[in-house]
Amino acid sequence: MASSGSGVGSPSTEQTGEDRLVRYGTSMYGGRPMFTLVRRETDSGGEWTLHELLPHEQAEARRNRLERGNRSLSITPIEELLTDVSGEELPFKFEGWTWDGWVGAKVARLDPTRVRALQDVVRETIVDTPAVTSEVLRGGNGFVFLPESEGVRLAVAFRGVKPIQRIDRMRSLSRGVARMSNEECYYWYAKCRSPSSPNGETAFRVLLTNHIK
Repeated sequence: MASSGSGVGSPSTEQTGEDRLVRYGTSMYGGRPMFTLVRRETDSGGEWTLHELLPHEQAEARRNRLERGNRSLSITPIEELLTDVSGEELPFKFEGWTWDGWVGAKVARLDPTRVRALQDVVRETIVDTPAVTSEVLRGGNGFVFLPESEGVRLAVAFRGVKPIQRIDRMRSLSRGVARMSNEECYYWYAKCRSPSSPNGETAFRVLLTNHIK
């Protein structure tokens, strides 16, 4: 993970806890990370799991809406989510943010085949974030925090590729996501997770892979 920032002001200015926080963009929560990407090593290769980070009340409200549409959402406390992949004390990994009452809402878990198919778009998406990308792009277990816009881009890629069986279609979807603007990614993420749009994910996959017969 990236180390804490150097703060604001001259070297002689005493830093506050707020100054030392690593900023992950301009989200409504003051620049805190809004997604986490976890890598776990298996006998057949690395798996990736992407979670959106939310206050517990918001996650529960989203799960209730989805359940009314016969869809599900897995919610896990952040400490439990990350403990089994971290070899260090979690306060260091948390970059100074307070996580009481926050949870990870699972977007998708990808097996090694789908990880390989999305390797390029994931690398391109996270390369300029505060994360140390080797945590999730190479072998072993680890995780990185991500800003909202980068997390949303990966979310549409993960949800889109999850049920695809053919490698050529997986790669086509990956290339399509890499070409999308942030606005397009936000639009499709909203469609894919909305209880009122149950066919959003199917439409997204058709858009990016239907030309492959």
